[in-house]
Amino acid sequence: MRVVGSLIGARRGRLGLLAGLVLAFSALLPASSSAATAATRAKGLDVSNWNGTINWSKVAAAGYRFAFGKATEGTSYTDATYTTNRNGSETAGLVFGAYHFARPAGGSDAGATASAIAQANHFLAVAGPQPAELPPVLDLETTGKLGDARLLVWTLAWLQQIYARTGIVPFVYTSPNFWKANLANSTAVAAAGTELWVAHWTSASNPLVPALNWNGEGWTFWQWTNCVSIPGIKRCSDADRMNGTTPAAVAIQPYPAGLPLLSAPPTIVGLSEAGQLLAAVPGTWAGGKPLQFSYQWRRCDAAGANCAAISGATAQSYRPVSDDVGHSLKVLTTATSAAGSAAASSPPTAAVSPAGTPPTARPTDLTPPQILGTAQAGQALTASAGTWTGSPKTFAYRWRRCNAVGASCVAIPYATQSHYTLTPDDIGWTLSLVVTATGAGGSTSATAAVTGVVVAAPLPPASIERQTVRRGIAGNVQTDDGRASVTWQPGAVRVGRTVLLDTFTGSLSVPGSEVSLAVPGSSKSFKWPLDLVYAQPQPNRTVLGYSTDGKVYYSVPPLAPPQLPAGTAVGRFVDASNHTHVLTRTPLQLSLFKRGAWGDPTYTSPSGPKLTTQVPLEVLPHLSDQSLLLLTRLSLAAQARTSATVTGPGGRTVPILGKGSRLGARLQAGRAYRIVHAYRSRPGTVPVRLRLNARGWRPGSYRLRLAALDPWGRRRTLTLRFRYP
Repeated sequence: MRVVGSLIGARRGRLGLLAGLVLAFSALLPASSSAATAATRAKGLDVSNWNGTINWSKVAAAGYRFAFGKATEGTSYTDATYTTNRNGSETAGLVFGAYHFARPAGGSDAGATASAIAQANHFLAVAGPQPAELPPVLDLETTGKLGDARLLVWTLAWLQQIYARTGIVPFVYTSPNFWKANLANSTAVAAAGTELWVAHWTSASNPLVPALNWNGEGWTFWQWTNCVSIPGIKRCSDADRMNGTTPAAVAIQPYPAGLPLLSAPPTIVGLSEAGQLLAAVPGTWAGGKPLQFSYQWRRCDAAGANCAAISGATAQSYRPVSDDVGHSLKVLTTATSAAGSAAASSPPTAAVSPAGTPPTARPTDLTPPQILGTAQAGQALTASAGTWTGSPKTFAYRWRRCNAVGASCVAIPYATQSHYTLTPDDIGWTLSLVVTATGAGGSTSATAAVTGVVVAAPLPPASIERQTVRRGIAGNVQTDDGRASVTWQPGAVRVGRTVLLDTFTGSLSVPGSEVSLAVPGSSKSFKWPLDLVYAQPQPNRTVLGYSTDGKVYYSVPPLAPPQLPAGTAVGRFVDASNHTHVLTRTPLQLSLFKRGAWGDPTYTSPSGPKLTTQVPLEVLPHLSDQSLLLLTRLSLAAQARTSATVTGPGGRTVPILGKGSRLGARLQAGRAYRIVHAYRSRPGTVPVRLRLNARGWRPGSYRLRLAALDPWGRRRTLTLRFRYP
């Protein structure tokens, strides 16, 4: 795809030499391995002005379901074919989405943030993403000579600005090689809920995915080639696949209406020093979307009080001047939706320090770093580096988790940015921050005061049966009859997913106890446990069972203490009110079962009702009455119904005499059976003694066939052969 001022590779930017080498190599491999997989995935393409005029009707007729079109690049360029491609693809029935070709820039974190926000605003002004279209995409192929840490700051700022203004979580387009080489394979973007459109040109059935398989979430769209012939397009084109069959499933939902409502306050990025750029980040807003933001910088005293507007300082960024030295700064952000406006102020910066500190001096902390934000799960904490002498040029951050009094601190893996989003793991702990300032004279570290004890996010009012997961907000759903409810903390379930809590009717369970917890569109485990609680105490002589497939139930193990250990999927505990809680990291179905009854999951085996012989089969002829005894002893691994049949040559069924026979229990005398049954309520030993009338038997091979059927329909058989005579 052509970009302003240059032709990157052949078209799009080509993502470096590695992607081209992979494509060349993969062309030598057989395509059959990927053909079957590709057939189950929706086909798409991405286009720009490089593709020229497109006959979208032909594209749709060729089976293409979605398209991404280039909208913008940098802060001023608009693709001339964007509107035509958007209208044409949507008229032809494709699901359309827009992307922005990133031109990262910025000599500081504040400069990178300001650059990213300006480009995000330019994109939204041109693209105007609408409901039923695909989410916006950040096309990240160039670094602008930014290092990996600053490029990550730039990337997160662009994504956050899109989310702040629209409420839409955008996608990132990148190649595995670019992400690993230029963003240190960071998982921060994936952990924030951003989905991946990966560029990996290969005939393999799946692409390579960076950032530890995108933090365990995998890819959503895949650009699998840069040159495929598509009807309706003259040149060979980029082709894409969706990790699914329905592009509309990830499309933008209708924008909410109403006034903007503040969720997280605005913040300021940058070093508060005369002449250094500061950038305003508008915060997070609920309520009506989309939003426009305006800014007013304010000069305050060193403690952030007694503020007054700075004349003319109404841009998104600001450079402190000599009049600001000794003062802290705030930015007042006004968010405007179609319904009206609301305003909020950022926390204050550290006091602005003088410019011109000697470059060879080791940095010295004048005022300590600060942690800004609310100590609540799901909320974002931001770091103020404090006031320093020694002209530090860079700051490194290390977030630590400490006990309730701020001691015994341990570094949090991967938490090395100037911001940190609190997770359910932080509840009950305090957070500490170590900031290391580095200048020409060396490095010095300073520690911020610890936060208060992190608390759980407050539960919103309960929704009936379903609730959509929102960023930074806890969840609360109950069944329509009130028999159970489920709650979760921010981060436990992916943003945008819908949590369903419903009832159903089971065949073996206690009526009125059945509850189903599901998250449509995702079979993956939850990052943190969900807490499902029954409204009524569990009745006596019942067993709580769970199923992850809707077929086989297992007993829910108890938890002591009431915490779900790492590596454990499901557990239960009873609270002080005698209510049963189930902590789960996976969607499941729950039911109560009568203890010891058919279906009691206490006696369910993961391998099913396995049958084994404890002693070899004995065949004892009784010449006096021409009968035959078959003797053995079985081991049964689960609750099951067992059966036994005997067949002779030609598959003829041999009757089993009731007198003198048993399969676990004794059979009724005076009867003959074609098949005998027995019920075993618990795993254990099953004695087998079968008496057969051998009069008229033909010599040959005979078979004793034993079968076990558990309550969930799983069957195991065991065949023992013997000869007669």
